[in-house]
Amino acid sequence: MLVGKFSLDEIKLAVFLQVIDSVKNGCTASVDHLSREYAALDASLSAYSQTGFRAYVAPMIGDKTYDQGLPFAEDDLTPEERAEFSSGKPRPAADILAEVEELIKKWHGYGGLLGVMVGPSNPQRCSDELLWRSTELAEKYNVGFHTHLLETKIQAATGHYLYGKATVAHLADLGVLSPRVSLVHAVWLDDKEIDLIAEHKATVVHNPVSNLTLGSGIAPLLKYRAADVNIALGTDGSSCGGNQSLVRSMCLAAILPRVSTPDYDKWPTAAEVFNMATEGGAQVLLAGDRLGSLAPGKAADLVVINLLNTTYQPLNDPVEQLVYGETGSGVEMVMINGNIIMEQGRLKTVDEELVLKEASKIATFMATKRDSWLEKTRAQFQLVDKLYKKHWAINN
Repeated sequence: MLVGKFSLDEIKLAVFLQVIDSVKNGCTASVDHLSREYAALDASLSAYSQTGFRAYVAPMIGDKTYDQGLPFAEDDLTPEERAEFSSGKPRPAADILAEVEELIKKWHGYGGLLGVMVGPSNPQRCSDELLWRSTELAEKYNVGFHTHLLETKIQAATGHYLYGKATVAHLADLGVLSPRVSLVHAVWLDDKEIDLIAEHKATVVHNPVSNLTLGSGIAPLLKYRAADVNIALGTDGSSCGGNQSLVRSMCLAAILPRVSTPDYDKWPTAAEVFNMATEGGAQVLLAGDRLGSLAPGKAADLVVINLLNTTYQPLNDPVEQLVYGETGSGVEMVMINGNIIMEQGRLKTVDEELVLKEASKIATFMATKRDSWLEKTRAQFQLVDKLYKKHWAINN
């Protein structure tokens, strides 16, 4: 996930960095929920096409001003304070989705590796029209519908404020929920919402590292398993998760539920978590028939692990040692769609040294601008901080 103002060359560089990090950690496919304008989205897909990586881009779209997606009461902000958030007029839903449709037509299925999904940012940042139109577009082209959902407790309160009911219930009323829908984070759901997700066979994308890094909370993984919800694993953006290490997410997904119950029979096994990272993730891409496991007729996406690495010595249970101990250091070779794109720890499709060198230059330049950029948002931060503390106290 990438936000902010970047040149097209910087966006391409960010794509290359993400691919390097993902592949070195043994990942063969990902969804990039990217918040950019059309030209930048097109540039990102072009960059992915040069890497041999399996990438699905979900343009992060919304048609509300910032204040319209927060639980503001009339007396929370003065008119002047509200104006800090509501500058600019949102584009019509039809215009936004017309660009997404163009990206689908141009890039979905390109080279057998690329995909485009419909990606509403999250429900509270989208009008009902944008949500149901997004559903129609996803159905028209048989692509996925990818959105953030109830990452924070404040967002759960926002749902009741905006809709008069739980957010997932509202999505169900709109006809949004289906097997093509993937719901990222899904931390602050009640039991009825979990049942609705299970009923409509949608997927929850669990991001344990990001959720802990940001203090968002701990997703109710055990409840999802008990309800037979399909679960995939994610890393979120490196700015809020540290890196693109899916193996790190596997480890946390396996051990984090243990703090919620002493009943070890309910803890997810290493094999179950490995399945979330593979077959569970393939469902997000609507590609369970082609990806997620090694079987006749499926794509040759595979990762070779060096079992001489200390993590696997002595070798006992390879899956447990992978889930609990792998750091990426054991990843020896990565093949995607039958093509070796990394061997002996080196990528064949991306010039790592050049990418890292250029990224360092850009980071150095941005560091000189950081204070002035932050100063422009300081007033907004203070207002959001006030609202955050108020609603956390009310709903805690």
